[in-house]
Amino acid sequence: FFRKGRNNAKAADDKNAESGNKLSLLNLLSKVPSNESTPKELTQEILQAVRVLEKECPTLEADVLPKLAGNWELLWTAQDLSSLPTTNPFATFINPLENQSYSNNPSGRSNPILPQNVQDGLEDIGLLSNERKDGDQNTIKSTQAINLKKNRIRNVVAFEANNPTPLFSNKDGKTRGFITVDVKGAANPNDARKIDVKFDRFRVSILDSPLDVSFPLGVVGPTGWLRTGYVDDDIRVTRGHKGSVFILSRTAK
Repeated sequence: FFRKGRNNAKAADDKNAESGNKLSLLNLLSKVPSNESTPKELTQEILQAVRVLEKECPTLEADVLPKLAGNWELLWTAQDLSSLPTTNPFATFINPLENQSYSNNPSGRSNPILPQNVQDGLEDIGLLSNERKDGDQNTIKSTQAINLKKNRIRNVVAFEANNPTPLFSNKDGKTRGFITVDVKGAANPNDARKIDVKFDRFRVSILDSPLDVSFPLGVVGPTGWLRTGYVDDDIRVTRGHKGSVFILSRTAK
C-alpha cells in the first residue's frame, strides 16, 4: 500500500514537473518576435528548454509516431549545431527543401520561408513584410499535415509579399500564395521515434493568378530523417538530420 502510494506521488511529481517545463518553454516562445530573427540569447534559452522537455516525453515510445497524425502549425525553428557530431559546413548545409520551414535559421525564427540572410534582405528592402498591425496575423504561416498510414507528409507555407509591380498583386498591393512540399515518410525500423523521409514534389501557387506550378523532385529530392523527442496532445518537438529543431502546435487530429 505504502509502496503504491509513493509510486503515485512520484508520478504526480513527474507530471507536475513536465507541465512546468512545458509552460516554461511556451513562455519563452511568447517572447519571440513574430516577424524577425530571434535574439541569440533567447534562442539559446529556448534550445535549453527543449532539451529539458525532451527528457520528459509523456507518450510511450511505441505511440510516438501514431500520435503525430494530424495537422500542425510551426511555432518556431532553429538549427541546433550542438546536437550534431560535426560542424563541417558541407555536412550541416540545409537545402531549403530539406527544412520543414524552408529555412536555415541558426539564430531561430517563428516564421521562416527562405534562408535567413535572404529573408532578412527581402524584408530590409520591403518586399516581404516584417511589421504587422496589432491583432493581425503573421505574414507567413507554416503548417504540416502527417499521414503515416499513407506514408505522406505535406508542408505548406502561406506567404504575403509587398508587390513592387502590378503583376499578381491584389487591390491592396499584396501578393499572397503558397509553397507546398510533399514528402514521402516511413517509420524507421530501428528507432520508434524516427521517420525516414524523401522529398517528392515542390509546388508554388499564387492566389488570384494563373501561376500554379509543380515540380516533381525525383532522384534529386533530398533524403533524411525526422525524430520526435516530445509529443503530447498539444505540442511536439521534432529534430531533423542536419540539426534543425521544430516546435509545433497541434491544430487538428
